[in-house]
Amino acid sequence: MQSTAPLLRVVAVGSVDDGKSTLIGRLLHDTGHLTRDQLEAVEEASLRRGRKGIDLALLTDGLRAEREQGITIDAAYRSFDANGRRILLADAPGHEQYTRNMVTAAAGSDVAILLVDAVHGITAQTRRHLALCALLGLREIIACVNKIDLVGYDEQRFREIEVGLVEVGAGVGCHHVTVVPISALEGANVVAPAETIPWYAGPTVLDLLHEIDPPMADDAFTMPVQWVVRHDLDGADLRGLSGRIESGAIAVGDDVVALPSGVMSRVARIDVLGTDTDLAAAPLSVTVHLEDDVDVARGDTLVGVDSAPPLSSRVEATVAWLDETPLVPGARMEFRQGTRYVPVIVDSLEARLDLGTLRHEPASALEVNDIGVVSLHTAAPVVAEAYSSNRARGAAILVDSATNRTVGVVILTGTAAAVA
Repeated sequence: MQSTAPLLRVVAVGSVDDGKSTLIGRLLHDTGHLTRDQLEAVEEASLRRGRKGIDLALLTDGLRAEREQGITIDAAYRSFDANGRRILLADAPGHEQYTRNMVTAAAGSDVAILLVDAVHGITAQTRRHLALCALLGLREIIACVNKIDLVGYDEQRFREIEVGLVEVGAGVGCHHVTVVPISALEGANVVAPAETIPWYAGPTVLDLLHEIDPPMADDAFTMPVQWVVRHDLDGADLRGLSGRIESGAIAVGDDVVALPSGVMSRVARIDVLGTDTDLAAAPLSVTVHLEDDVDVARGDTLVGVDSAPPLSSRVEATVAWLDETPLVPGARMEFRQGTRYVPVIVDSLEARLDLGTLRHEPASALEVNDIGVVSLHTAAPVVAEAYSSNRARGAAILVDSATNRTVGVVILTGTAAAVA
């Protein structure tokens, strides 16, 4: 029977070969969520690769190219029920080349499991992933010091890495980092406690996943309009605004405002797949009918009148740069926030985060996978609410207009002045 408990969305991140795919495979295997067909397919793939036993990492490496190279390229998703908790696991790529795929997976998650190889310890990619998790609002981090068996279950080695992870986390804004010694290959401390690690009496990975409650959705109602639906009903021309509620809830009779125009109206009807409802909440997709036939189009955003965010054509933000071409002042792109597309120019580059020192330093450009602070000037006002206040409103992406490729992830700081 499927659990009705709130879904906990978890992303596994870490450097290449730190064991993310094996950990997820181990969680699925040891909780009894693998079918016979899945096990047979993985056993066959393991045999072809010359493995002596079953390679649980192959459960999430679904692309042929991934299995041939032994790395994760795209984010793979698996879900399971365990002790009344529904968990959706995302296996994110660890290679720097696929950082954009990791960002995509992490942006839709509530919690991160960070894998660190006990042999190699904390790397630049470990720091980058912690910084990106903080940037994307993931405050709960389960840091797994994996392959502890390869260092002889050495407690001192674990403690060194534990202290370093907590320090790095605090440096980038992740203040809830729980560190666990594990061996994903052997299953130690993943689902069941490990007798081979007697000096650790803390929770297993699965215990922590049960203890962490999914974060509450942002209270402020936000719905980007994806489509304007017009149809005839008994001679009346009805006009509905369709979209996915990104945060908060909406009820019949609520006053709403359409951004960026600022036009106001009241909710007359809420349609969910042809059925009327009095109340709808994130992340439901709905069609909202307003009392007034106001001018609202795709790209606009409906919000509550009492929680309307500030608008500005000059915003400051933290940007994770994902393109091979460096980001420099004066660059022109497209700013995409929800369903709204606006031309944008980079006014200035304020600083770049040094992943070694975890300090912001002056820089003339952002290279691929860099994280920096920039000032943006949009061609029309956009929502300027801080990401820390509302994840749905405070996030955007930068797109290369010529290629339609996503080149940057934008996290608004909310410091820009509002439009009068």
